Parts: sequence; structure tokens; C-alpha cells
Amino acid sequence: MCRQTYSWEETSWTFGNGFGRQTEPRWHVVAVDYGAKRNILRCLAASGCRVTVVPGDASIEDVLRHRPDGVFLSNGPGDPAATGVYAVPVIRELLNRRVPVFGICLGHQMLGLALGAKTYKLSHGHRGANHPVKDLNTGRVEITSQNHGFAIDRNSLTPEVVETHISLFDDTNEGLRVKDAPAFSVQYHPEASPGPQDSHYLFARFTEMMQQVKLHS
Repeated sequence: MCRQTYSWEETSWTFGNGFGRQTEPRWHVVAVDYGAKRNILRCLAASGCRVTVVPGDASIEDVLRHRPDGVFLSNGPGDPAATGVYAVPVIRELLNRRVPVFGICLGHQMLGLALGAKTYKLSHGHRGANHPVKDLNTGRVEITSQNHGFAIDRNSLTPEVVETHISLFDDTNEGLRVKDAPAFSVQYHPEASPGPQDSHYLFARFTEMMQQVKLHS
């Protein structure tokens, strides 16, 4: 977790060019850093976002003073219940204000806790880059990268939450979206590209969500 707020402009690596730089962003995203992987930030920048990274324990005032089009909840280590002590109140306020939210890994668990779900420790953690995950809306199977020891309890999801993805290894929850708020998340790591691009659509989904909210605001 970073200690101070900073800006991120570096984009994804491409053959022959290396890492690029986002110079004409369309959206401003605040990334809440619970232990963020740099490649996620690169994917956000490559999707047209100017990224401002804030510490994981940033207050709602710290987040909103940047006037973001959307907020990203990052991955990170540890028991989600511990991070949730300071993260959940902020996320609930973002949902109340209808700020677009996208979470990955620990960020997915934080969104789940903010929505009233529960988490539990897996008997066998999900580690590696060959985990099949099914999109319940399309029926499509994505080959994903995963690195977590906790999961959201599917049976604790409230009626306001739609389960979007499940693991084909053990039937655990891998994604959700909120029915009446612009928010969604996944347990796996789309930026790791094991598919190699099976899950990159999630970053486009986030930018489309921000665009729709901006058009109707």
C-alpha cells in the first residue's frame, strides 16, 4: 500500500515500443491501493484513464476531492476482514453516491463486504495462471490468473447483488455486479493475461460504465 498519493500514466507494454504513456485520457480514475499491481494501473491507463493512486486507508473525502469519474479497488494481501475495517465505509459511500466502482481480487472482496456479503478462508488457495472461470451471463470460459486465499461466500450474497462469474475448479464465486449501482468486480487478475486476453474486456466495461454515468449526470 502506498503512503502518499501519486499519479500514474504508464500504459501497457507492446512489442517494439515497450511501455507507453497516456497523454490524452478520457476519464479520471482514483485507484485505491490495498497493494496494487503495476500492470493493473497500466491497463487502466491504456484504457484511456488518468490514474490517481491513493493509499488504501484514504477517507471518502480524500477520494472524492480528486473528482474521479470512477474508483478502482485494487488487489492486495491479507485477510479481507482486516482491510474492510477502513475500506468498507468508503466503498458504501461511493455506492450511495453512484460513483462507478471496479474491483479486482481483494478489491472484489471489499466490494462484497460493503454489500453485506461474507468472506471465508479457502481450504486450498487459488494460485497460478490456468484457472477456468465461467461468465454466467455469456457462458464463456476464461483462463485466468489467480492468487488469493479467501473468497466471498456465494450463499451470503444479498438480492441486490448478481453473481457474474464462478470457478470451474471448485464452484467458488469469481465475480459480481450490483443491480442498482454502477459497480462490479472479479476475484481473478485480468491484467495478468494468461488467456492471454480473455478478460481484458473488463477494463472496457469499466470505461463504458464511467461514460454512461457521465452522460446521464
